[in-house]
Amino acid sequence: MYSKILFNPKLPVRHRLRNLVAYFFVKRGARLAWKDMFGRFYRTSPENFRPAAPDMEKKHAAYWSCFSRKVNLSTYRVCRNISGVDDMRYIPEEIYIADIESTLNRDVTIDYLSNKSIANHWFPEGIFPKDYFHNIDGEYLDASLNPISYAEMESISGSLNYPVVIKPNRDSYGGKDVFFPRDPEELLGHAKSMKNFVVQERIRQHEFFDKYNRHGLNTLRVVLYRSVKDNLLHVINISMRMGIGGGLDNLSSGGILTFIRKDGTMNGFALNKFGLKYTEHPDSHLKFTEKIPDIDKLIELAKRVTHKIFYARIVSLDACYDANSTWRLVEANVLGQHTIKFAQNAGQPFFGEFTDEVVEYCEKNHWALTYNPGR
Repeated sequence: MYSKILFNPKLPVRHRLRNLVAYFFVKRGARLAWKDMFGRFYRTSPENFRPAAPDMEKKHAAYWSCFSRKVNLSTYRVCRNISGVDDMRYIPEEIYIADIESTLNRDVTIDYLSNKSIANHWFPEGIFPKDYFHNIDGEYLDASLNPISYAEMESISGSLNYPVVIKPNRDSYGGKDVFFPRDPEELLGHAKSMKNFVVQERIRQHEFFDKYNRHGLNTLRVVLYRSVKDNLLHVINISMRMGIGGGLDNLSSGGILTFIRKDGTMNGFALNKFGLKYTEHPDSHLKFTEKIPDIDKLIELAKRVTHKIFYARIVSLDACYDANSTWRLVEANVLGQHTIKFAQNAGQPFFGEFTDEVVEYCEKNHWALTYNPGR
C-alpha cells in the first residue's frame, strides 16, 4: 500500500507525502496496540496461537496482501483455534483499523451521531433511553437541550424515579464511568465531578436476559454494513454480551459474549476478552443454546435506525430487550468499532459473504489514495 500511495497519479506530490506519513502512523499505532493485546491473549491461552497448515496460512496472507506485504497471522490463528473454523477471510485486526474501517467510514464528522445527547433528537422518541438532563462542555442542559442552571438541575434530580444512569455522552468505551445513582445526592455527586455526560432512565430488561445477569443490561451488539455496490443495508453479525460476578456486560469490564447465529440461536459458547471459553454462564450456569426472542423485530429496528445514519458503511448498534418485550437501542457506534473479534472468534469473517467486495473496494478507494483534508 505504501508504494500505491507514493506513486498515486491522482494526487499532487505534497498530498501523497502527507497521506504516506498519516498512513504510516495509523498503521504503526494499530500494530503496536494489537502487539500488546495479542501478548495478553497469548499469556491467557497460548493454545489459541497454534499455527495452521502452511498452505492455509499462505492463502490467508495472500488474500490480505494488497494491504500489507507481511500479514500478521495472529488474528487468523486465534480465530480458527477458538472456533474450529478455518477461513482465510478473517480480517487481521491491524488491517481492519488502518485500512478497512478508515476507508468505509472515512468522514470523521459522522462521529457526531455517536454522541448520546443527540440520539433522542435524531430518532423517534422511545427507541433510545429517555434523557433527563445533560452536560455538554460544562453547560447544563435539560432534556430538550435548553440551558438550565445548577439549581434547576437539582430540582430535576429530585423528581426522578431512581435508580437512573449517568454516563459520558461521548468518547466512552467499555462501560467506563457509567454509574447507577440510587438517589439525588448520589447523582449530583457524580454530576459535579463529570463533564460531557447524559442522565437517562435505567431500562428494565426482559426476564429472558435478566436470568443471565441481573446487574446492568445484557446488550446485543448488532453490526450493519451498507454495501458499496448498491447501498443496501445488511445485518452482518450479532453478539450478546453479559456481565459476570455483578459486573457490566462490556468485555473490558469483565463481561463475556456469545455469538448469535442467523436463526437467532446462541452458538453454544461464550468468550471473555482474552478468548477464554465458557460453555455455561459462570453465575447462572445457563447454557448458551437458547434462541433470542423477537430477533426479526430487532433486525427491522436496526435497519430502520441505520438508514438515518449517513456517510457510514459500518454501524454498530447496542440493543436491549426491555421488560415490555420491546427492543430498545442504547447507543450507536460509527468510529472505533474495534470489536470484529466478536464474530471472527465464533468462526465468521466479520463481513461474511461481503468480504470480497469490501476488500476490492478498500483497495481501490483506500482513504490514503484520496485527498482527506480532515484526516
